[in-house]
Amino acid sequence: MSADAGGVGVAVAAGLLAAPYLARLTLSVPDRDDRTWWRGRPPSRHRVVTTASVAVVLGALAGKAAGWSALLPAFVALAVTTAPLVVIDFEQHRLPNRLVAVAAVGGAILLTLAAAVRHDWQPLLTAAAGAGAVFAVLFVLAFAAPRSFGLGDVKLGAVLGGYLGWFGWSYVYYGIFGGFLLGSLVAVALLASRRASLKTAMAFGPMLIAGALLVLAFRIVPSSGSA
Repeated sequence: MSADAGGVGVAVAAGLLAAPYLARLTLSVPDRDDRTWWRGRPPSRHRVVTTASVAVVLGALAGKAAGWSALLPAFVALAVTTAPLVVIDFEQHRLPNRLVAVAAVGGAILLTLAAAVRHDWQPLLTAAAGAGAVFAVLFVLAFAAPRSFGLGDVKLGAVLGGYLGWFGWSYVYYGIFGGFLLGSLVAVALLASRRASLKTAMAFGPMLIAGALLVLAFRIVPSSGSA
């Protein structure tokens, strides 16, 4: 079994096992008044299936990106924490701080552990710098165009910037650009099919997540920029 296949298998299995709980979170996390949001709420079968499908796709991409390496736990955590965010953002156009914070803290801890296992701290430093750079750029965009970007997108982008930064600055650029490209393509498709207008709000978080994971999984960067 190849390293990629091993990583994909573990991440997909983790997503499937976690799916019932993640579906519960899609109902409780967006409720600002729910102080015990981590317990979740009973979901419908359709919601469980939808969340499981998202978790499997993200898990497959995350597992391929990490392979069978010390990075795998961090990428499994990324897939598991972002799967409910995708569902929530599509439904409510929100990326709740509660779950974004879990993704950020989990990623920071597990990437630090990966650096310790590898005895190589440079990728972790680049990851931290990547997170900061993406946060700064998206914050400016959110300030300039508040109707197009929210602070949730900014914070999620910082989390993804950290994962992308581990592999190098070229991944940061192409990973975030990939999210914008996907968002543009989806918007054009919706406009062309008349399923949306120029005033229709669109969930941008899922595009950021998909763009970053696609770039990492398939190494969509110039060869000279590989880490």
